[in-house]
Amino acid sequence: MSSAANTTAGAPRHDRSRSVKTTDRRRRRSSPASTPVSEPPATGTPCSGCGLVVEGGVEGCQALFDDESAREYADIRFAARRRMIVDTYCLQHPERYCASAKSLAAHLTGLCIAIEHRGREDELNAAIQRWLERRPELEKPPLPKARGPLTIAAVRAATDLVDHRAAVDGWARGTWDAYAALHPIARTWVARVVG
Repeated sequence: MSSAANTTAGAPRHDRSRSVKTTDRRRRRSSPASTPVSEPPATGTPCSGCGLVVEGGVEGCQALFDDESAREYADIRFAARRRMIVDTYCLQHPERYCASAKSLAAHLTGLCIAIEHRGREDELNAAIQRWLERRPELEKPPLPKARGPLTIAAVRAATDLVDHRAAVDGWARGTWDAYAALHPIARTWVARVVG
């Protein structure tokens, strides 16, 4: 697992060459901030991970993540919540990015820390990384089928910093809420490293 500014081990790759149209046919929600968060309409195939309807299905969804990564690397102002973006995307695509109990623990605790321990992210994520490097015995729990009302498309649709922050927060919180059954285990894992 690498630092919060970079993608974590097993996290989505970066590719600037792809661009796709998107939509999410599920119910739209506003983020906790005052800026409404929504996703642009388009046609395509549902992503098998998050359900986003996008040209190319799961690969089109990956392309949106890659495009968002390119924006964050090109303009550091958009990268303030990079670790949270990676963890959220990975939890919405667990077949690809949370295949093992260890990778699930990395992303689930990362999102837990981002939402419930703001201000301590660097410290706690570093402690989680050290804990996971010791290869603790972990059992992978069952994952939710629904993984949140928003997708990476809401983040990609945000064109200014205020809307981007609101989209990232709304997307991450919606995904965290979708994983409510796993909150106790995430909190237990985080508690193992909290000093």
